[in-house]
Amino acid sequence: MYEWIVFIHIASVMGLLLIHPVTVAFHLKEERNDTRIRELLEVSEAASTLRWVFFGLVVASGIVLGFMGSFWGSAWIWGALVIFVAIGLVMNLYGGRTIDRIADTRDDAEMERLLTRFRPGILAVTGTGGLLVILYLMLFKPTL
Repeated sequence: MYEWIVFIHIASVMGLLLIHPVTVAFHLKEERNDTRIRELLEVSEAASTLRWVFFGLVVASGIVLGFMGSFWGSAWIWGALVIFVAIGLVMNLYGGRTIDRIADTRDDAEMERLLTRFRPGILAVTGTGGLLVILYLMLFKPTL
């Protein structure tokens, strides 16, 4: 049973990554056609529900695995959880809110300003780097 929960956990992370809007953010950064920008934002919004489903599966399966493996007394699982929450905060506060502001603006000059200041690389580095550290913690379960 443990292996199946691990499978669900990893598959959920893959699902989250497949539908994640960071890819859209990189296209959005380079786009200047208002119609195309709106289409990219619609694609990102359309995946929102499914993104939350995968996020919930990641959290739920991680919690179950923590109990099944009796890992809650280990520092590595708490570190992984803190990193996961931090990734979510950066993605939401920097990525989500910025994209929402871009979507809500009707002023071309303001949209250009927002797009010029937007740095999707921050999202990519935060997400990739954070998930690699979590993967390390999960695989090697270091003791501190």
